[in-house]
Amino acid sequence: MWRVAGLVGLVYLATIRPGQRWGDDFAQYVHHARNIATGVAYAETGYIYNPHNPSIGPRTYPPGFPLLLAPVVKVFGLDFRPMKVLVVVCFVGALLLMPRVFQRDLPKPYLIALILVMGLNPYFLDIKDDVLSDIPFLCFTLLSLYLFQRVEELDNRRRLAFAVLAGVATYASVATRVLGVVLIPCFLLHDLVRTRRVSQMTAVTCGVAIVLAGVQYAVGARDASYFDQLSLSAGTVVRNAVAYLRALSDIWANGYTEWGRRVAFVVTAGFAVYGYARALRLGSTAIEIFPWLYTVPVLLWPANQGTRFLIPLIPFYLYYCMLGVRGLNAPRQLRNRVIVVLAVVVALLYGAKYSTMRFGPLAEGVATAESVELFEFVKQATPPEAIFVFSKPRALALFTDRRASAPLIADDRCRLWQYIAEIGASYVITGPPASDAEAVYLDRFVASFPAAFRRMMGNQALAVYRIIGNPCVGSGLGLVA
Repeated sequence: MWRVAGLVGLVYLATIRPGQRWGDDFAQYVHHARNIATGVAYAETGYIYNPHNPSIGPRTYPPGFPLLLAPVVKVFGLDFRPMKVLVVVCFVGALLLMPRVFQRDLPKPYLIALILVMGLNPYFLDIKDDVLSDIPFLCFTLLSLYLFQRVEELDNRRRLAFAVLAGVATYASVATRVLGVVLIPCFLLHDLVRTRRVSQMTAVTCGVAIVLAGVQYAVGARDASYFDQLSLSAGTVVRNAVAYLRALSDIWANGYTEWGRRVAFVVTAGFAVYGYARALRLGSTAIEIFPWLYTVPVLLWPANQGTRFLIPLIPFYLYYCMLGVRGLNAPRQLRNRVIVVLAVVVALLYGAKYSTMRFGPLAEGVATAESVELFEFVKQATPPEAIFVFSKPRALALFTDRRASAPLIADDRCRLWQYIAEIGASYVITGPPASDAEAVYLDRFVASFPAAFRRMMGNQALAVYRIIGNPCVGSGLGLVA
């Protein structure tokens, strides 16, 4: 198995692309990592949290991924290539764990196919170029599930050690992404479903994870702003359910026709449902429980994150699909033909998608000439105490050491003027083009008040404007900077 995963890892390392897409989440992780590496307070990132637009991101992120990044940042600085190597290593780790987590009722050829279908999927080949916590979170989650399973297989002398290790891995998952907390009720339900009581070893695993998380909360940065986004409603659940089904099907995108994606998703989803039903007949375990517990908060969360949020579910989806194919109630020869057809279709889908992918430097993001020009101008031509409003505030703060906040979006533009005055902002940056709703809104905002801004710098993608007046205060000539 390790040879197959290793070959996938080599493909990923060979196709790492220079640069980093905007996204903006990456910047906060890297800033936290730099703070850890240099001894600066963890939360001092220059990002001004906008409570009126919490979906941009919380005040701080959990420390798991920044702790992994910190040694890399310490040695290589803001070079994204070594950071992407770390992400690839975590992905290879996840691939190696998958056969161990999903070994029940799947022989070796199916497990190898599971690694290949997951590892060579174009979606993962593309996302490995983003310095984000998604892949490390997947790795720690699978590690936690694997260690939890191992506890039941060992003798008494080693069970306690593995129970403790499972607790540490569970904490690592939680520290990388808060949603990892669903592993704790997952383990408890595993015991309750199977034996109607919680075993001592499961109590140890959950207890270790809870204690470590409590220590982190007690001594680390505390931030409840994650929950500012939470708003429970049936409408949110329905919208997310539809959107996430579409997002899950994106792993079958071929770059040419939507029909290929749709048909592949319907067929594989059918096999996955059948495979899940077969697994339930064998007896529910943590593997059957985890996907449901993870899906609930994802559906409740208003800020839809697309396929990224589904990454921890994709191995389960593929596993149950394999289980469904293997369990076909058909003669062996017919089943083998089905397997060959599916393999050919997957290869064609992947090949088609690869043919549309760029393998050179990223065409947009923080490393383009326009972005570098912006960062240099801000560092050289604006005072250190200046505050900016920008659609990518965390990236600006990382590369310029300035304070920045995201705009709020409202029909009444005076609400944004009020927020600008509230934080004491003196500059607005527009762009990058076609980036997100915040960038579009700021473009229109600046265009609506030409007398309130003075253009200081601009290129094809980005522009810096100094605020010279607030049209929503008095005569509109009152200076706010």
